Amino acid sequence: MPTFSLGIIEGFYGRQWRWDQRNALPSELARWGYTSYIYAPKGDSSLRSRWRDDFDKEHFSQLRHLSDTASEAGIAWGLGLSPAGLQTKFGPDDRRDLSRKVEQIAALKPASLWILFDDLPAGVPQLAARQLEVIDAVRQQLPDLPLAMCPSYYSEDPVLEELFGACPADYFSALNAGLADDVDILWTGAKVISPSYSAADMHRAAAILGRKPLLWDNYPVNDGRKSSRFLNTLPFKGRPPELAQWCRGHYVNPMNQYHLSLLPLMSLAGVYTESSRSREERFEDALATLPAPLAAILSRHAEAFQYQGLDEMSPTEKQLLAHSSAAINHPAAAELAAWLREEYRFDPDCLTE
Repeated sequence: MPTFSLGIIEGFYGRQWRWDQRNALPSELARWGYTSYIYAPKGDSSLRSRWRDDFDKEHFSQLRHLSDTASEAGIAWGLGLSPAGLQTKFGPDDRRDLSRKVEQIAALKPASLWILFDDLPAGVPQLAARQLEVIDAVRQQLPDLPLAMCPSYYSEDPVLEELFGACPADYFSALNAGLADDVDILWTGAKVISPSYSAADMHRAAAILGRKPLLWDNYPVNDGRKSSRFLNTLPFKGRPPELAQWCRGHYVNPMNQYHLSLLPLMSLAGVYTESSRSREERFEDALATLPAPLAAILSRHAEAFQYQGLDEMSPTEKQLLAHSSAAINHPAAAELAAWLREEYRFDPDCLTE
């Protein structure tokens, strides 16, 4: 049985990170106590809407470099593949396409592979059977590679059935019966964006999934129509250290703003290793990595950015704060100014990937 892992899942919609940012991240993750990094941005169509196409040469080179960079830092790097369409149909042509893509993924030397059926059309009676066939095909091709899958219904949040159709009555029992014990199942908690996690939440998830969940934590991500109006720079809360006993691993989904995401990301390992330190102390540690003028802005306004958001701020306030932030020579300040200027406003076209 795999040991508890702590990682990030780059799994958001909307504006994507740059390659230089991704390549800088593994060494930081290692320094902060993470063990894993899963690359699965919704904007990478080669892993989602165009997964059947071969990786182009440049993209493959970038992915392989990121894999090598993570390995050098001691971070287990993996990918998330969303084989759109196979959740409902898996014929001979589909099997050949999947085999070819998995062979290319294997050449990237991932430490794990996640098969992601999240946010795809669902609700069909044979949903679990088709997904089990896909997982089995991948397992047969890569028998030694650790696998995880994200089910179509990755939370009991009713919004998923509203968006993707009713969950088949036998969906989870069929998955549990058909998946090997060493295939992890991802779960976001009681909600798609869960404010906290309790023993009851995780025991309930284990009962549904037939195994401890692999936690996909949608904090600090802010890629949705509503969530993009907020900026989540405060340290984690509502994540007790006992999650290490309740879950197979804890993976967090960052924000579109790479540099501002680092502020909460650097605090997660402390939840498990430094329980005596307060959330306020962890935030002070994060602010100490920034230029003093930017730290002062965030010290004064981070709670308003996170809990009130752009829609509760006056145009004048946003303009003044954006101007002050833009004057600071730091990439996190540039991201803050851009957010205040509505440059990260949600674009529904990002969902088509």
